[in-house]
Amino acid sequence: MNKKVPQLSTDNKMHSVHQQEVDAKKIIDLGTRVPVLRTPIASDVLTEAAHSLPEPYAQTLQGALAGQWKIPQQHVVCCPSTSEAYLAIADYFRQTSVLLPQPCSSAYERVTTLCRLRQISFDLRQEEDFQFNESQLQNELSSVALVMVGNPHNPTGQYFSRKTLLSLIDDNPQTCFMIDESDLALVDLDSSNSLVPTIRPNLIVLRTLAESHGWFGLGPSYLVTGNLDLLAFLSKRFSATSISGWLQQIGLELGHQEPTVQREELAILRQEFLPQLQSNSHLKIVPGNAPYNLFQITSGLLASLREQCSAKNLTLRWGEHYSGLADNHLRISLQHREGLQRFLSVLQQLER
Repeated sequence: MNKKVPQLSTDNKMHSVHQQEVDAKKIIDLGTRVPVLRTPIASDVLTEAAHSLPEPYAQTLQGALAGQWKIPQQHVVCCPSTSEAYLAIADYFRQTSVLLPQPCSSAYERVTTLCRLRQISFDLRQEEDFQFNESQLQNELSSVALVMVGNPHNPTGQYFSRKTLLSLIDDNPQTCFMIDESDLALVDLDSSNSLVPTIRPNLIVLRTLAESHGWFGLGPSYLVTGNLDLLAFLSKRFSATSISGWLQQIGLELGHQEPTVQREELAILRQEFLPQLQSNSHLKIVPGNAPYNLFQITSGLLASLREQCSAKNLTLRWGEHYSGLADNHLRISLQHREGLQRFLSVLQQLER
C-alpha cells in the first residue's frame, strides 16, 4: 500500500489563532536580516554542487580560505553553520564563565546556558547610546574565561576598529575573545577591520560564507583561532563529513567573492530611509553601523505602532527579544525596501 508522505510547509505561515487567516506571502519580516538581493549562483555550479561528495574536513575550502587571508591552514576550521560554531565554542568553555554585553544576541545566551557557563553581564547604558566603555570593560575581564561579542554588535549596531579590539585582546591574555564577524563583510569595505589575519591564542574569529551574499541559512561558516587546544577539540567535535559536498562547493563559489551588490544596496537603503526615520519625532535612532538599526519609541506611540504593524503584516524585533532592552526598543533590518516603505507608511498614518 502506498502511503502518502507528509510534506514540510514552505510558506512560513504562523498557525496561531490570530494569524490563521493571514496570507504568509504578504508578511514582511523586518526583524531578521533577509535581504532582497542575492549573489547569483550559476545553474551549472548548483548542479555540480548537488552531486558533490563531502571532502573530509572540507580541506579544499579550508585551504582556499587560508590562502585568501594569507594565514596557515591549520588555524582555519570550517563549521556546518554559525549556530553550531557558537555551541561548539561554548561547549569547549563548559562550566567556566562568560562575559556577555547586555543587550546581546540571544543565541549567545542560549548556548552558554546550555553549556552551563556562568554568565556575567556587562551592561551597556542607554543614556550613552549603548556605547562600549573600554575602561569599564577592562575591569570585568580578569575574572572571565570567555567574552562573546559581535562586530558589529547585535542588536546595537556598534562597530569596533581592529586597533580597539586588539588592544583589549593583547592586554588580557587570560581571557579568550570570540569576535563574531558575521555581519562585518557588509560594512567593512576593504576588510581592514577584520581580525582574521591577527591570529592569537586567546582569539576566535567567526565568519560566514553565504549569509553576507543573501543566502541565509545556507552554511557553512568558519572560524580562525590560534588556540591549539581548541583546534584539537573542534577536530573531534566536527566529524570528517560534517559539511556536505553541496555546502563545500557553495562555500568555494561564494567565499572568494565580495558581497559588493549587497553593500551597495545597503548603503542606498540607509541613505534613503534613515533620514526619514530620524525626522520622526516619536523615534530616537541609536547611532550604529550595521545592516540594522536600533530605535527607541516614545511610550505614547508604542501600543499603536505595534498594533498597526501587525495589521500591515509587518513582523518586527521588539526590545523584549533581547535582555537589556526595554519594551519600547525596536531593531529594524535595513535590507528590505518594501518592508521599510510599509513601516514608514504606518508611522505617517499614526502622525496624522
